[in-house]
Amino acid sequence: MEIVDKNITTPLHIQLSSIIRKMIEDGELKEGDAIIPERELCSRQNVSRMTVNKAIMGLVSEGILYRVQGKGTFVAKEKKKYEFSNVKGFTDVMKEKGINIRTDILSFEMEVPSDLIKNKLNIKDENTNVYKIVRLRYTDGEPFGIETVYLSEQMCKGFTKGMLDNNSLYKMLSENYNYKITKARQTMEPVILSEEESNILDTEEGALALKLQRNSYNTEGKPIEYTISIFRSDKYQYELILSE
Repeated sequence: MEIVDKNITTPLHIQLSSIIRKMIEDGELKEGDAIIPERELCSRQNVSRMTVNKAIMGLVSEGILYRVQGKGTFVAKEKKKYEFSNVKGFTDVMKEKGINIRTDILSFEMEVPSDLIKNKLNIKDENTNVYKIVRLRYTDGEPFGIETVYLSEQMCKGFTKGMLDNNSLYKMLSENYNYKITKARQTMEPVILSEEESNILDTEEGALALKLQRNSYNTEGKPIEYTISIFRSDKYQYELILSE
């Protein structure tokens, strides 16, 4: 197993997640295999428990790993992917259905992208950071979903939090950067809400939710947005329409 390099600027948890991801890609870890326990990882890598936990939870969020209480963390099976056309943003879809929506921005920050985010946004320059925006969605006054949006600093230069105030993401991208989203690749899977997610969405811990991962592209086929959404399922149903 490779060891993190404390002499470079890349955060340790991102280095560690990259090491684990590479072990999976190289076949050193296969679907269903248990990864090294966190305590042992701390010892091998000479890093804190917080660093190890952050790396692992990031991979769990991406669907690369999954956790089983009392047993450990395991390599997940590769999920099937489907491609969607006639792309519309969440705000536009809800407005068309006559549903009142509201959005709170929980956090807005610039960060060093992980290998996954680099791949999703086709970032080649090691010096390019990403904007990470976490938003809480409300429908008819109730918390409905948590969205974590990633945008390339290079593709969205000068992006500010104010651009999203009372504005949809796709409308902002169109008005400020002349990007028209024409295609998206999206995966969907059921997940169990964590304690933090349950508190934010005002529902029971361990409740079932729907996780969506979406990569959106402009007319030139360039990836503009990567979003991970967690939508509660205790009060809502989802309709998926596929067209040619």
